[in-house]
Amino acid sequence: MLIKQKSNRSYDDTIAILSETLKKKQDWRVLTINDYQKSTAPFGAMERVGSMNVCNPRSAAKILADDANRGVTAFMPMAIGVFEDKKGQVYVSQLNVGLLGMMFGGTIADVMGAAGKDLNEVVASAIAK
Repeated sequence: MLIKQKSNRSYDDTIAILSETLKKKQDWRVLTINDYQKSTAPFGAMERVGSMNVCNPRSAAKILADDANRGVTAFMPMAIGVFEDKKGQVYVSQLNVGLLGMMFGGTIADVMGAAGKDLNEVVASAIAK
C-alpha cells in the first residue's frame, strides 16, 4: 500500500524536481510543502522529513460529484513524502493510490488509477539522475 523508493538526488533537489515535474502534468497542483523537521524541532532533532500535499482538482471533482464517494475526503489531498535517513540517503514515499482506488471500485477506481499513474511518472523522473 506504501511505495518507498531511493532518490539519487539531495533532499532539496528531490523536492524541487517533484514540484516542477508535477506542475507540468495537466491540472496537477502542489498545495503545500510540509517541513516536519522544523515543526517537530521543539520536541527533538531529526533528519530532513517532509511531505507535499498534491491535488488534481479536475479529478477530485469527478470523484466528489457523487455523494456516495465523498468519504474519500479522509485521504484528500494526496501526499508525496520526502525524507532522509540517518545516513543521509533520501527517499520518496507515496500511497499506492491505484491499488487503494481498486478497493472502492467505480469512479474512484478509475480516477485514482489515472492519478496513481501520473504520480508514479512524477516520482520516477524525480528520483532518477
